[in-house]
Amino acid sequence: MQTALVANDVSDIMGVLNALDDEIAVLDASGHIIAANAAWEKFRVENGGNPERCSIGSNYFAVCTSACGSSSATAGIVADGLTAVLATGETFRCEYPCDSPTEKRWFDLTVNRYLRGKERFLIVQHRNVSKRHVQREEVEQGYINSNAMAALIASTSDAVISYDLDGNIITWNPSAERLYGYEKSEILGRSLETLYPEGWPKRVASYRDEIIAGRLRDFEATRIAKDGTEREVWISCAPIRNVDGEVIAISNIHRDVTEVRNAERARDLIAREVIHRAKNMLSVVSAIQRQTARTAETLQDFNRSFGARLASLAKSTDLLVNNAWTSVSLHQLVAEHLEPFTMVEADQHIQLSGPDVDLQPEAVQTIGMAIHELATNSAKYGVLQQRQGRVSISWDIDRGSGELQFQWRETGISIDGSPSKTGFGHSVLTNYAATVLDAPVSYVVDDSGIDWDIKVPVSHFQAAS
Repeated sequence: MQTALVANDVSDIMGVLNALDDEIAVLDASGHIIAANAAWEKFRVENGGNPERCSIGSNYFAVCTSACGSSSATAGIVADGLTAVLATGETFRCEYPCDSPTEKRWFDLTVNRYLRGKERFLIVQHRNVSKRHVQREEVEQGYINSNAMAALIASTSDAVISYDLDGNIITWNPSAERLYGYEKSEILGRSLETLYPEGWPKRVASYRDEIIAGRLRDFEATRIAKDGTEREVWISCAPIRNVDGEVIAISNIHRDVTEVRNAERARDLIAREVIHRAKNMLSVVSAIQRQTARTAETLQDFNRSFGARLASLAKSTDLLVNNAWTSVSLHQLVAEHLEPFTMVEADQHIQLSGPDVDLQPEAVQTIGMAIHELATNSAKYGVLQQRQGRVSISWDIDRGSGELQFQWRETGISIDGSPSKTGFGHSVLTNYAATVLDAPVSYVVDDSGIDWDIKVPVSHFQAAS
């Protein structure tokens, strides 16, 4: 194989080639390897060490054309390139991957023609460019990561803020602008404590030191927006390091949890209110049971009276539930409690008048029970039983005291019997209503009719707007 290149020439060439780091082999015109430096032999061993493959005497053209696997396409291009260099003398160059069993590698392949007389030879040179590829991939990945992070920070609904070790803000994303109301141009460079409420007990330096020490990763705090609005935020935090691992800044992610915390407080308040009202309701039911049992002459009488009073209490409660336990229209309350006894709107013996007023829950239950007792008595002794006379139910707001003056007045009737002064109904119309609402009450039954008046304090109602 070395007939066209004398032994001395080969020896001189190899002395030079062995001093180079690049893997170099000399091919004759048929593609057989006639010489290779030490780096080439090392390269061959690292790629599998097959003595019949890419060693002196083997045909490099055949190695390329028979290649299979992930690099087979590149190997075919190399084979065509080698043939072209022999014919034209123009340098062929390409990069290709060539992984070893332990690492990913890339090589730069350069092929040049060498002429000695009429004989043609190829100088095949491989240069390991893996480091450059790795660095380029790292740069590209870093660029992708940087753009992805920038897009994420710009589009996230959480406020992303970073500040230097002195506590001065250095980054401020669009969500931070929306949350706190500061434009990026007016907040950068200012202390993070710009967002702290007055008198906030912990300074930014304390947070910084705990974050750097790894003792603080998230916490909840109150922060102040530009317009003075308090925002409750959940803050995730981490140190920002440079390439040498030194901490150069602190990152914060602020998630607005104001509405969540308000909802939790409202839920807790409602829960406590439900428990409180349940206890009150049980107390009222217990009182109804005791008083009804004390005055009932028979079990049937007790069941009838007790059931009717519980129904009245339930009716008031239903009205409150339908209005989210806030308030109930007084007109609606009166009409609902009269419904079991008469058709209010069509009954000429019933007259309702008064401005729009909304009662608070305790007034709803108390006045509702009172109306039920008055209607029950009327159905037994008064207008609703005799079908003569008039029930005038009216209310107004006293301009002086601001109290709600409510009156039930029955006139034009003859009273042979009268409501008991010792039963539960009488207690509701006198002591109970006065005590619960802290309201003056008057209840009079005489020859001229029946008159019940109550003056409800302003804390138990609101004039409808």
